[in-house]
Amino acid sequence: MNQNTQATEQLVHAGKWLHFKLLLFKIKERQKVYEYTEKPPGYRGGVRVIPIVNYKNKPNTIIIVANFRPPIRKYCLEFPGGLIDKEGDYYENGIRELKEETGYIATLNNNQHKDVITRTDPWKSNEYCYNYLVDIDGDSELSQNPQQHLEFDENIVVYELTMGKKLAEELIQLQKEKDYDISGQVWLFALGLQFTNL
Repeated sequence: MNQNTQATEQLVHAGKWLHFKLLLFKIKERQKVYEYTEKPPGYRGGVRVIPIVNYKNKPNTIIIVANFRPPIRKYCLEFPGGLIDKEGDYYENGIRELKEETGYIATLNNNQHKDVITRTDPWKSNEYCYNYLVDIDGDSELSQNPQQHLEFDENIVVYELTMGKKLAEELIQLQKEKDYDISGQVWLFALGLQFTNL
């Protein structure tokens, strides 16, 4: 299907967070019907934060959260993040989400790929996400006893794990001990660290 393909949309259900739609189009002279979800009007994308905790006298760590996800009826190991509010830029929303979910305060990392947009699950949704590497000063007083500020319907557990090749092992250990699932983003990040010198 390309830009010139004639297609029509049919709204099946409009919920608070998602719209369920059917896309009717022709490809190779065959009529197709595709079902998918779409964010309601006003959607500004999501933000995902990869928080690295830096220490002067010990190895760096990474913050991972276990977020209860109703569709799978269990907790999933993820990076902190959420939907972008109407106010504030993408980075400010990411820092806010991190503080709410974990209690940690961070600053933007100098990573050169700050504004890359990634698709969350393009086979069934139009959702997209901004991704930010952020730094947390582990030696700061603000990092000694971080307090979450969760919304009433959020259930999130915070973990400080090894930043490096051991991350994958620690994720698997948590999965076994707690019966957690692991998000694809976190797992691929952990696998990527296997190919670094960290």
